[in-house]
Amino acid sequence: MALDDLLAELERDARSKADAELAAARAEASRIAGDGVERIRRRRAEFLASLEADLEAETELALAEARHRVHGEVLAARQRMLERVFAAARERLADAVRSEAYDAVLGSHLAEALSYLGGAAAVVRCPAALASRVRELVAGREHLSVDSRDGAEPGIAVVAAEGAVVVDNTLTGRLERLRGRLAIEVLARSGVEP
Repeated sequence: MALDDLLAELERDARSKADAELAAARAEASRIAGDGVERIRRRRAEFLASLEADLEAETELALAEARHRVHGEVLAARQRMLERVFAAARERLADAVRSEAYDAVLGSHLAEALSYLGGAAAVVRCPAALASRVRELVAGREHLSVDSRDGAEPGIAVVAAEGAVVVDNTLTGRLERLRGRLAIEVLARSGVEP
């Protein structure tokens, strides 16, 4: 029986070593599986973070483009409003030259325009409705003449005799020179931030 005992002992030993190796292999497999799960979790988190960053960047770009587009639309709407205001103002200028208020400033507008010519011979252009008043203002100045026409710009323009200098002091010209300042005032009064 000693042989049987020896074989049994060897079998138990072999079984014990096999069980130990199997347990070690299972532990190693479990560790490898755990590492794999952790790697997958980490890669998933990195992918989601990258995807989130990309989506955030795309969202920011889309918002910036939308803000830019809306800002452009607001500016275009302001410009259309200003064009309507200035068009309405230009339509009223022809009547304005017949007003007492314009008659009160006509002399200073003429003096201002003439100051650029330094006493040179000139022609004062004006609409027919202003001709008699302008002739009164230039009376006695032989170097000045009056050219009045129907349909001329409201107000006065002074042209040096040789035509080299034109001083546009018409109401239309004055309106255009003041356009920037007036636009700010119009926007402020309409409650729009310039």
